[in-house]
Amino acid sequence: MNIEQAREFLALSRCLNFTEAAEQLNITQPALSKHIIALEKEFNCRLLDRNRRGVNLTGPGKLLFQSATVMVEEYDKVKAAINELKAQATVRLVGDLQDEDDSALASLTAVVARQNNLATIVLAPACDDPLKKVMDGEADIMISYADPEYLDEQGLAHVPFVTRSLVAVVNADHPLAARESLHWEDLRGQTLLKFVSDKTNPAWLQFERLSESCGFQPKSRAVPASNNFEFFSTPLKNDVLIWKSTERNLGLLLDTGRRIGVPVVGEGARLTSYAIFKQENREQLEPFVQAVKEARELLNARKPHRQG
Repeated sequence: MNIEQAREFLALSRCLNFTEAAEQLNITQPALSKHIIALEKEFNCRLLDRNRRGVNLTGPGKLLFQSATVMVEEYDKVKAAINELKAQATVRLVGDLQDEDDSALASLTAVVARQNNLATIVLAPACDDPLKKVMDGEADIMISYADPEYLDEQGLAHVPFVTRSLVAVVNADHPLAARESLHWEDLRGQTLLKFVSDKTNPAWLQFERLSESCGFQPKSRAVPASNNFEFFSTPLKNDVLIWKSTERNLGLLLDTGRRIGVPVVGEGARLTSYAIFKQENREQLEPFVQAVKEARELLNARKPHRQG
């Protein structure tokens, strides 16, 4: 029994009149009769009692009526849901989503967007140059640390994705280790670790902009770091590591007591990842931006200390 046969049987079962049911179904009465006979052959029993007084359901017919009702209702629900899904925009994300803050917000954004029928969010295949993937139209949005001024120069639209507070990590015997907090201006004259990687280079640009706003150029020591192991195990010596305070691996290292994390406070002392896209796609990506806002509110309500 296919879904159309089920619909025909239900129509006939409700009005118990072949002519009326055929009119409802927009088929001929002989065709309907033929289809019902085929059903009875399939189930090898009589589904309807036909006599001069009319048509009535048999016991097996009543059982089939109940099952066919559920089957048709569920089919219609699934079909409607699939049609809604097909009608939604598909947003292709690319970027370094290994960052746990970005990954958490992206995942919740995908849930919110789908539940609210705003968009279907998928990950585009990873690549060495995700920004080029966006520029070539092979992805819609790149999630990354970035320098907003650079993005403006490139004519790219961008909205803040996740903003994190900063922490200055130093050895326990460093002069800054005794501070309860510090402002970015207090880093004037300090040597900051500048990790060289695809992940941290854009973040360093934000730190440079912050230093410029405070009237100085940051001193730095370049350190290669292709993974988190190298990033967090690098000897600090007498230098300062600036990173986001929400980093779980960083928190574990600080728990050993050999390194001290001093909160960086004050205006602008934040590290922000951005959702980056082409200007001409701004309107069509508005559902994504809307979903991000709702997802961020949900995360903030659950863990207000995790998002800046």
